[in-house]
Amino acid sequence: MLLFAFQTLTSGWYLILCLLAAAGLTFLLYKKAAAFPKPWNSVLPALRFLGLFFLLVLLLSPFITLTLEQEEKPTLLVYLDKSNSASRESTDLYDRQLQGILDKLDNRYNVRNYHFADKVYRAGDTVKNPDVTDLGQVSAHVNDFKDSRSVAAIMVLSDGIQNRGVSPLVMPLHDNPAVYCIGLGDTTPLADIRVTAAQVNESVFLGSTYSLEAQLQCNSPSATPFKVTLYEGSKVLQAQNGLFDKGNSFKRISFTLQAKSPGLKQYRIEVSSLPGERNLANNRATAVTEVVDARKKIMLAAAASHPDVGAIKRLLDENARYQVSVSDPGLTPAPESADIFVLHGFPLNDNQAAWMLRLAASGKPFFHISSVQTQRAGLKALPGGISPSGNSQTEEVLPQVVPDFAEIAFEPEVLRRLASFPPLKVAYGRWQSDATQKVFLKQRIGSVETNYPLFYFRDFNNHRSVWLCGEGFWRWRLKEMAANGNAVASEALLFQTLQYLSVSESPKSFVLKSSKNEYEPGESVVLQATWLDAVGNRQNKSSCELTLEGEDGFKRVMPMARYNDVYRLETTGLPSGQFRARAKLDNSPAVFSSTVFYVSPVVAETAVTQANHALLRQWSSRYGGVFLPQNRVNELAILLDKNDAARPVVFTETKITELIHAKWFFLIIVLCFSLEWILRKYLGSY
Repeated sequence: MLLFAFQTLTSGWYLILCLLAAAGLTFLLYKKAAAFPKPWNSVLPALRFLGLFFLLVLLLSPFITLTLEQEEKPTLLVYLDKSNSASRESTDLYDRQLQGILDKLDNRYNVRNYHFADKVYRAGDTVKNPDVTDLGQVSAHVNDFKDSRSVAAIMVLSDGIQNRGVSPLVMPLHDNPAVYCIGLGDTTPLADIRVTAAQVNESVFLGSTYSLEAQLQCNSPSATPFKVTLYEGSKVLQAQNGLFDKGNSFKRISFTLQAKSPGLKQYRIEVSSLPGERNLANNRATAVTEVVDARKKIMLAAAASHPDVGAIKRLLDENARYQVSVSDPGLTPAPESADIFVLHGFPLNDNQAAWMLRLAASGKPFFHISSVQTQRAGLKALPGGISPSGNSQTEEVLPQVVPDFAEIAFEPEVLRRLASFPPLKVAYGRWQSDATQKVFLKQRIGSVETNYPLFYFRDFNNHRSVWLCGEGFWRWRLKEMAANGNAVASEALLFQTLQYLSVSESPKSFVLKSSKNEYEPGESVVLQATWLDAVGNRQNKSSCELTLEGEDGFKRVMPMARYNDVYRLETTGLPSGQFRARAKLDNSPAVFSSTVFYVSPVVAETAVTQANHALLRQWSSRYGGVFLPQNRVNELAILLDKNDAARPVVFTETKITELIHAKWFFLIIVLCFSLEWILRKYLGSY
């Protein structure tokens, strides 16, 4: 419907003045004019009158208001469950009955058909992952529908089984459309035992103890014994027996595991079946954890055999965070053989001094302990090394804590015990320190406090080192154990020192990671690789290729896409099993990184096969709709026809135009004056 309104910014009485003025001017012009033959004696004055009147009307600033009213039918959104558990029934019901019902409602509703499983699809599109049902995607699609203001009702054909996403009961629908649910499938409780979940930490540290929990559910007419078995591959790790109560009952079974080797570990939990149980696919589940070897590799190297080395090794062996290796006395291990080096007594000769220079140049942090045999000149030549000049005499010194030391916050108990520690043997002479040293302990000779460093930290040119200027650490540990029954202070000195040195380690420059350790069948696998340049900035200028290898000879080679400042790849359609991904970065030379993940053999859609009409009933009731079993689908036409919310929506569009800007009105004025002038000329009047 189109509505027309003519309005002015002034009073409507001025239109009468315009009429009178136009009539007066026309009368003055034509009262003395020569008589024209009929009908021109009326047409010419009328044209002059209209032209003048329309021209005078423009002085009133008139405008025209056009209002267009359009009626639109309410929208009915229909969603068919196309997951594996309901696809056949929903398709049959739609083809046999529902399509005819919807055709009859076409005069009242604007019907839109959609399919859903892992997400919502347009009718006719291929469902990519029918092994998943997410009813929450229906609610999200309704809320995002472009004409949501006209959605009066939605209809959902489903069995109510949901195995992914958010429940529609916790996702509110905008504008509260009525929800009509058609229940599919069989709700009859069947004798069934299943593993509902298997939970384990995503990652654990090597050498630690951790738990894996299996959650079981059983529906049985009588009390039922069961057995749960934990597998790693084909190997049985543990098994537990139990008893389910009559009816619907739950159990939590916990397995305690030891992280003995690094890498990705996949466990399979299987529970025994019930007599006559039909669905055996849900009697097992998998869980994946990654055993991370975060231990630091410590190389304990000594220039000669010494009790200090044994005392340090015993402390390190008691800490699971460190993997300790001991080189033979006098040997110089390669810098790449460890993350951190503990050096005792080096150097004894020029070759050992040159090796220590190479070790420092490689960036490897180290903890150096001087002995009475250490070559003083060779030690002083090292970056950070100090020793007094002169003869080879030694003296005993006691530790003296520097009060303003702030590099590491030691506990007060540690500082208190240090005051009672026995002396160390150090080189005799005058010790010189420099600004790069951060001294924690100074030397105290008898009762005389000196400024000579005894234990100091050094961080210079991105290389960290810690120096103990005397031997006898074993005495400190022995004294502490005898006095207190533990070695808290000795452990704190050693482990805080190693922690300080650990910070200097550079991260790996090229790392490939998977977004998850375990994926479901059909789920998209997301892999991301990060490359750090020499200064730690992310770069992705070079090309990157990924090789994906699985079981039974499966292999794919794919390029990784540049995404922001990293490399990213997303793939799907992988069979179940273990996969190893290896990324190759085309640098010079090429750089490699790899990771491992699993695709679970358990399909979520087969874990629960009993229809859940209770969820559909609650959903319909919450939004003023109705739940119907599939044998009562014929009642839908009556219910939808009585839906009070299904009223047509009237859209109104208003357009305001100033008359002075209307070209057609200007043409009318020009036409009136032009016709009058032409006719007057034609009739011989000037």
